[in-house]
Amino acid sequence: MKPIVPDPAADKKGHICPPSNAKHPSDRWESLFVYGFICRFTQLRAKVEGFYSPMDFEDALLSPEPNLIMTQILARFVLNLRPGTRNLSSDVISSTVAGVLQEYFKTTERTVFWDDALRANVDPFQDMPNGFFAADWDLKLKILRQLVELQLCHSHEIKSIIDRAWGVIHNKHKKTETPSLPPPPGDPHSQERLQLVPLGQDKERKRYWVVDDSPRVYMSTNPWKITATFQTIASTRDEYMAILEKVKETAPSELKAGEKRSKLETAHLALLKALQDRVEIIDNELARIQRAQKKIQQRNMLAATAELRETRTRSRATRPDYSYMNNPESDNDADEYTYQPQEEEDDEYEDQAEFDDFGEPISRRGAGRTRRSTRTNGSRGKDEWSEWRGERRSTRLGAPADVPIDGPPPKRARTDDSAVSGTSGDAPETSGSGSNKKIKINGAAAVKPTETAVEAIAGKKKSKFWFYAVEPVPGASAPAASNRPPASDSAPQSEGSRADIEPMSDEPNGNGRRYPSTTPSVSGSNAEELYEKSIRDSLSPTSSMDES
Repeated sequence: MKPIVPDPAADKKGHICPPSNAKHPSDRWESLFVYGFICRFTQLRAKVEGFYSPMDFEDALLSPEPNLIMTQILARFVLNLRPGTRNLSSDVISSTVAGVLQEYFKTTERTVFWDDALRANVDPFQDMPNGFFAADWDLKLKILRQLVELQLCHSHEIKSIIDRAWGVIHNKHKKTETPSLPPPPGDPHSQERLQLVPLGQDKERKRYWVVDDSPRVYMSTNPWKITATFQTIASTRDEYMAILEKVKETAPSELKAGEKRSKLETAHLALLKALQDRVEIIDNELARIQRAQKKIQQRNMLAATAELRETRTRSRATRPDYSYMNNPESDNDADEYTYQPQEEEDDEYEDQAEFDDFGEPISRRGAGRTRRSTRTNGSRGKDEWSEWRGERRSTRLGAPADVPIDGPPPKRARTDDSAVSGTSGDAPETSGSGSNKKIKINGAAAVKPTETAVEAIAGKKKSKFWFYAVEPVPGASAPAASNRPPASDSAPQSEGSRADIEPMSDEPNGNGRRYPSTTPSVSGSNAEELYEKSIRDSLSPTSSMDES
């Protein structure tokens, strides 16, 4: 049996780079690596507002609070690794990234967080109780670097872009209708545009890196030495022009006849030319960024001033005053109290008092207003009553009979015994202006030939629904009806009392109107016969109780 001899090469450890002493993300090569991936495989710089240069990326990385740029970067990385993910808002994106990394940490693939002692990947989120945004920028940069490496190896979309640019064809034995050809050099996904190579190298073997059209320039020393460094040498246009002048000063001199340049001198001259060609590109990019930032400032200013300015386009509406007064007083005057003597207050109250429909006085607030009620002097103007059109008012307020008062139309009587109907009747109207009562010729309410229709008599209530039938008394004179109350129509009366309801020809009635007499006076024995006949005709049939 051959003994097993340990191989000394198995115990030999690989090269371990010294830890970086960078104090800012701009001096770490991971920043260039992550930002370069964003520019070549995503469209975040064109979609995310305020994300224009590597400086914006570094500011978002240094922010301890959630921000739009970093949230959109993490969301894009998660979607490339796990399409269809929905929990991508700033408050849950940290847990979503942790879940994605844990899926890949379960495998034996070595990541940035590989632990040789444990021979396993260590979850970095265990030491971040407050989430991704509250962690140190160094740890956040390592997580972003790990996400980029996972996308380059496991994202189907990223791998297809790389395979197409390098002309890699999978499953060659399967026939395809149109084989995919590599894109042209000007295409954003072409091989030339996807590669991240140095812009050039000077004669001291220092390499210059650029990742976009901004003035940002990185410089690295010989990568094959353990003391290699990486740092940022230009972030503004002035710094870029200073680097250009420095490279121009250290450029090799012109060749003499028959001399040949070395490779380092040729590379230095190529670097100088590349830096000079980028000056115009940098100016255009800075002008574009300046215009975009100016638009953002204007929009923010408009949003800030929109809360202060009034957006009402119409003039301010004033509350209408519906009180019909000639001298309206302000609300402030109504609340103020002015002392007045007791006698003056009583006189003023009596002059300016109003009365409602029931005769109760209504107090007035203001002393200087025009008096609305004229019941104290018993007169109303014609123009004042004309304002009642279109309203219902009680006739007890004293309105004349000819005032047009709008109200519901009168209903038609439903019985033949009705004394008055708004639409029925066979005889002309009774005497008197403004009366709408009709005289019945037929029926129980018909006026007898010996009776006269009177609208009102003294001591009796006047109404628009009935009238009074007056019969002359034979052999009696015509005394003033206004001096005596009339007798009832439902009981027999004496000859003296029948004279009270004789129609008046000269004396006014209770309503102030005169009604002419149409029946001549009768005297003698015929008067007594006519009296008995009128009693028999006007009274109802005798009942059994009356006979008893």
